[in-house]
Amino acid sequence: MTTAGIVTRLIGFVYRIFLASTLGETNLGIYQLVFPVYSICFTLYASGIQTAVSQMVSHERKEKHPGIVKSGLCLSLVIALALSFSLFRFADWTGISFLGTRETAPLLRVLAFIFPFCGITSVINGYFYGISDARIPGITQIIEQLFRVFFVMGVSFLMLSGGLRTDIAVMGLIAGELASNVYNISRLLPHMSLHQIIKSRFSLRRLLALSLPLSGNKLVIALLGSMESVLIPAMLSRYGHSGEEALAIFGILTGVVLPFILFPGTLTNSLSVLLLPAISRAAGREQHYAVRHTTSVALRYSILLGVFTSSLFLNFGLPIGQFVFHSENAGKLLTALSFLCPFLYVSTTLTSVINGLGKTGVTFLHTVSGLCLRILFLILVTPRRGIYGYLLGMILSQILICFLNGIYLVKKHGIQFQLMNHFVWPMVFCASIFYLAKIAGIWMKGQVDSPLASLTFLIPAGVIIFLYFYIFRLVSLSDFQLSSDRLPRQKNKEFFFRKNRNI
Repeated sequence: MTTAGIVTRLIGFVYRIFLASTLGETNLGIYQLVFPVYSICFTLYASGIQTAVSQMVSHERKEKHPGIVKSGLCLSLVIALALSFSLFRFADWTGISFLGTRETAPLLRVLAFIFPFCGITSVINGYFYGISDARIPGITQIIEQLFRVFFVMGVSFLMLSGGLRTDIAVMGLIAGELASNVYNISRLLPHMSLHQIIKSRFSLRRLLALSLPLSGNKLVIALLGSMESVLIPAMLSRYGHSGEEALAIFGILTGVVLPFILFPGTLTNSLSVLLLPAISRAAGREQHYAVRHTTSVALRYSILLGVFTSSLFLNFGLPIGQFVFHSENAGKLLTALSFLCPFLYVSTTLTSVINGLGKTGVTFLHTVSGLCLRILFLILVTPRRGIYGYLLGMILSQILICFLNGIYLVKKHGIQFQLMNHFVWPMVFCASIFYLAKIAGIWMKGQVDSPLASLTFLIPAGVIIFLYFYIFRLVSLSDFQLSSDRLPRQKNKEFFFRKNRNI
């Protein structure tokens, strides 16, 4: 999953550079606007059903698996086909009334065709997660990304002479899903035949009982997230931007800058996937020391990753935006969002820990609180302060989620970390080293006329920072040599703090 996450993020990163350069900022904003609708529909026909299928498969005997897959496919396809028909029929109304942009209507009609294929993929992936085979879903992600990119780039270069329309970009989503469907089905057939699936009994009632609560929670979050995305261009227009300018800023922010900020988060996302079962297993065995130790180590590495990337984007956000995306706006937004990194990565880790403890309702409330704060800033502050008012709300909402998750774990499970040693001093050191590298890069650019000159000293700065982490024992191979299975079941509080004084 880690490998798949890194590969897909790299492919997506290159693809977004291509989209930004060929679509233009305004069309990129129009393209990004269809994803709130996609997110809501995906939650309804796939998200909760996939998790329910995974849970049922993991708990049931092998002979019952075809019936679980069959019920998942039937339920997902019925909902997906209904949503496809509705979206195709009411694309104009959705584009104008919900998204506020008439140009999205043709894109929504194309998007409507993708839902059944996504439903099939999600159910099959849920089956493989249930049998603890994450390799197949990982390869599925890579195949989907590759076919999407090759389709869009191929059509752009061969048929349109280097140009690109937004509807072709949406068609790329369908091409990717079709390819991943073919691969998924081919990998499913060795485990169960079509005859077994067709002849098996339904498990629809239990599947609904499991999927409805999951889908309900995720739907609330998807609706709030979609409302946020739709409001951004509208609030920017109230600030004084034209419709095209608002869409351009929205496109750069959601299509370029945020994915760039989230790219290092591949590591914390993979860590979170590993954390959830490890924490669940340790908590189930009442290995409280294992829970504290695992959480403390994961938290420390998430903080250090956030500190490193925050310092990097703070000092080099502008040259990175101009060099990679050829956009000054991207560089400015990347610099402004640099403070988001530590809180974003840490909240991902803390959320996974709390979910692993079985308290998904707690993380749901915390996430909704953060989204509501962000929407509040979007409505009240953005019309007065522009995009930076929204960015402030985004940073504060992530701080709120981090704070709420952290307080819960400290109070309920005694999780400890050292603020000065793990956050403040590393932040001061990293920011200082990258600032010196920035000054040296400016000097080098004056000597050598090259766009890469200002980034010359990035690698030496990174090496110095890693040595600082290693010398002060902030990173260590021993952190990865203790699993919850080898940790003692109980440790008294005095031993815990003595043993972990450097954590």
